[in-house]
Amino acid sequence: MSVRDVLPMAIQIADALDVAHSRGIVHRDLKPGNMLVTATGHVKILDFGLATESDGVLDATIAESLTSEGTTMGTIAYMSPEQARGQHVDGRSDIFSFGLTLYEMVTGEPAFSGTTSA
Repeated sequence: MSVRDVLPMAIQIADALDVAHSRGIVHRDLKPGNMLVTATGHVKILDFGLATESDGVLDATIAESLTSEGTTMGTIAYMSPEQARGQHVDGRSDIFSFGLTLYEMVTGEPAFSGTTSA
């Protein structure tokens, strides 16, 4: 994709992550397959099934429904190092995944590749 096409989408993704992070939600599986571009050009972030709470911001009833810290879940090719190690993650982990996604959007190739997922 051209930078001209990627930029408006990147802004929408960044704005959506800002909203989630300001509400204490870390997605933990941000990747191209969890983003949808509508017919009108709006980007939607999908599949918050692996989301976790960040810094105790969420209401207790919402936090109970999220996956727990210390569990390594997600798509390895888009994980931040701390997430891959099962350590505490916050919004910065999603920003790392966002960077990998942007790289792939512009180059057409994943940022990291190898013969195994690890």
